[in-house]
Amino acid sequence: MFYFLFLVLLVLLVVLAFTSVQFYNIVFRGFAPFISTKFNAVLTILKDLDLKGDEHVYELGAGKAGFLRAIEQKFGNKKLTGVEYSFLPYFLAKTQIVLSNSKINLIRKDMFKVSLNDADIIYCFLMPKMMAMLEKKFKQECRPGTLIISYHFRIPNMEPERVLKEEKNNIYFYRI
Repeated sequence: MFYFLFLVLLVLLVVLAFTSVQFYNIVFRGFAPFISTKFNAVLTILKDLDLKGDEHVYELGAGKAGFLRAIEQKFGNKKLTGVEYSFLPYFLAKTQIVLSNSKINLIRKDMFKVSLNDADIIYCFLMPKMMAMLEKKFKQECRPGTLIISYHFRIPNMEPERVLKEEKNNIYFYRI
């Protein structure tokens, strides 16, 4: 009985620790909560993209890397990089990637410390504060012609090339 209670307490402490870190990152650092892009939005984006398969596609704040997995499945891209800072989504995505023999390169790192100079396409579903912070990084690091796709939230000082509607949400396409 003692071991069972100890195990329950240990699990609760681990959950509390993860929750506290998430809360801190969301409230004080401006990170996005762990919310996946709606599947219908991913389908809308995929219908609009015309990829050859050799583009380097990034997903910033990758979560479970659903966008990259959909790209890999439809287009067979070999250069797919997901960047996720939070441990739990990273762990879940990494497990799925390994179990499915995916070629996605998922890295656990602060997206501001990852170079985007070889990106052809960048996908983001991040909060407005984070999108504003990324604008400077995009303009400094991305090559001319890089496509940036943002679900739901705009990049404040950039004009989208086009906007797709997905139910009540917008999908913004920007070109550097």
